[in-house]
Amino acid sequence: MRRRQAILPVARRAHAWRRRLGWVASGALLAVGGWCVGWLQSRDTSVLAADGTAALSARLTTEKVMVVGGSMAHGWKDPHDDSYLRRAFAALSASTDTTYTYDDRTVVGGSPVTLDRDGKYQAWLEEDRPQVVVLSWGLLNDIYDKTPLEAFRQAIADEIEEALAQHAVVLVVTSPVTKATATYNHAEDEAYMQVESDVVASFDNPDVYYLDLNRDMTLYMEAHHQTWTMYYGDAWHPNEAGHVLAGRLLFDELVSTFGMGPIAWQPTGSPNPGNATGNATGNATGNATGNATGNATGNATGNATGNATGNATGAGGANASRPVA
Repeated sequence: MRRRQAILPVARRAHAWRRRLGWVASGALLAVGGWCVGWLQSRDTSVLAADGTAALSARLTTEKVMVVGGSMAHGWKDPHDDSYLRRAFAALSASTDTTYTYDDRTVVGGSPVTLDRDGKYQAWLEEDRPQVVVLSWGLLNDIYDKTPLEAFRQAIADEIEEALAQHAVVLVVTSPVTKATATYNHAEDEAYMQVESDVVASFDNPDVYYLDLNRDMTLYMEAHHQTWTMYYGDAWHPNEAGHVLAGRLLFDELVSTFGMGPIAWQPTGSPNPGNATGNATGNATGNATGNATGNATGNATGNATGNATGNATGAGGANASRPVA
């Protein structure tokens, strides 16, 4: 009995030490585990915060668009002056992570030649500091005034060059189809549009794009067995439905060219994916193929320079009464 009594206290003491060591080990493990969990939580939070900030930054991207053109670009014959251009950029703002601030610098009755002469365009660029400049002239004022092609060419080139000097992406957008452009002024309209296309191509610049909305609308109407009569506001302007259709087609063109991201400036000499999908393919499917069938060279030598003999004095007489623009 004495021997058992001597052994039992020793066993109890050993058991107590084992229990103490177990508690110490458990505490240490809990401390280490807690530190790991805390570190992971703080790491996840920082990662999520960074991701959230990046996403928020993308959502908050804002670009200013300066729109230059005449009465059609202004939105005439739409009850709210909600032009095809305004509609297209409103749709981009609603469906992408970029908000486009729309700066309307249209001049009713204007043309690139008169605007270039007045010096207003350069002042607007310096005042507005846009990221994107849209040049969308209806061309009918120049056709009516018989503006020489070379003067028109120089004015468009000057507008593009001055916008590029401000590091703005330039979009040269042809105007929607109207009665005049589809009928008695069709040949002259094609000649002036070809000049615009040629000027854009001459820059060979990743920040200059030619978007042939006129051709897009023509092809749409042909595919749906429609004519300009459905979109008639007056001889020179589309109605509300015409602005809606042209705005939708331009939105599609912008998305196919730039994707869902912002319309971003590219340093000169950088890869040119925008022009590959915008200018090159746009011209290939628009001007190059369409105008090459007679418009490009034929109009330049016959139509625009011969407006006096073909348009105001004789092409049906419809152009003799100039719509207010």
